[in-house]
Amino acid sequence: MFSFLKKIDKNGKFLLATCFFAFFCNGSVSLMMGSAMPDLKAAYGLSDSISGLFLSAHSAGNLIAGLLSGLVPLWLGQRRSITLLASLAFIGFTMMVLFGNPVWLFVAFLFTGFGRGSITNFDNRMVNLLSGGSPAASNLLHSSFAIGAILTPMVFLLLRTCVSWQAGVMYVVVIGCVALFCFSRMRLENDRPNPQDKSNSTLVFLKNPSFLILAMMMFCYLCSEYAINGWLVTYIQNKENLTAALASSGSDAVSYSQTMATLLWVVMLIGRLTCAFLSGRISQKKLMMFSSFGVAIFYFLMLQSAAIPMVTISVAGLGLCMAGICPMIYSDAAIFTNTYPMATSLLLGIGSAGAILMPTIVGTMAQSFGFNGGMSAIFVTILLLVVFATLNVVVKTRKPVLDK
Repeated sequence: MFSFLKKIDKNGKFLLATCFFAFFCNGSVSLMMGSAMPDLKAAYGLSDSISGLFLSAHSAGNLIAGLLSGLVPLWLGQRRSITLLASLAFIGFTMMVLFGNPVWLFVAFLFTGFGRGSITNFDNRMVNLLSGGSPAASNLLHSSFAIGAILTPMVFLLLRTCVSWQAGVMYVVVIGCVALFCFSRMRLENDRPNPQDKSNSTLVFLKNPSFLILAMMMFCYLCSEYAINGWLVTYIQNKENLTAALASSGSDAVSYSQTMATLLWVVMLIGRLTCAFLSGRISQKKLMMFSSFGVAIFYFLMLQSAAIPMVTISVAGLGLCMAGICPMIYSDAAIFTNTYPMATSLLLGIGSAGAILMPTIVGTMAQSFGFNGGMSAIFVTILLLVVFATLNVVVKTRKPVLDK
């Protein structure tokens, strides 16, 4: 699992550790918004629609970062650009605890998304470069995200109870400052890419079928992941036959739904560590295809089940199968991202578009057809993920040639 470390020197290991810690912070950023939102609404008198707009601003910032963060290093250099762009995430959280003006908060959420997207772009590309595209390294990187996502709600609840909700939010700012310090101490061989080098800004890889398949896999996966993470708790609480079964067993639907949300991330962490172990034994293309089929099966079972044990098993199986897909997409795309910086940006940007689109579609459909109907829309993107993951195995990968 850790064989890729043998090829990395001392400076490279510091870069790798910095990326892992920054991705841990990214997981904390992601979950902090959901944890803090009820307190933000209560403190500043925000409506549900305004709160939803703020979450969309975060996703929009994430999308913009995916498209732009690959170009900024051409002018500022990689070390300065990632330090500056990543700081926006933690500036945004600081803004949240200072004032409650809606325009101010909209900018704050936009900043958090921009900073998070910039870290995602830099970390995935840097880990691919350092490890030579090792799927084990990519899965371990995304495991650090999962650890941050699991720990942050608990840390926030502890600080909120003992101090205040503002103290809980500032936890992310404190660990973010540590990440920024590490970014500022990095030594990169090619810190300032040559703007005259076409490979630094070209989009030639968009002509390559293999890259387009991976991009569509990322789009379908993030459509599914963001929508499931965003609506799972609400879906469980509104599934009448399940809530009836919970009531008859003496269980609370609210507690059960929150437990399932936590279970999903715990199992995703286990799944990513498992994929890191298996990646040296099984082709990551086949592993992604098998995982995609597993996602489809367990998600279908979750939609169809009303029995508490089956729903629990379905959620656990869903998290286990989802776990390694995103990191392995980044790893499989290393043939493009290690040569063309904009490839990472486009991969993240296309995926982020799905992350913005599908949660909105689910919410809109739920108003007309109920949450079973709304959540069924996610199944369509999961089936498309299966199709593209199968194509990724069948279609031979060809590295694009830069036009002279």
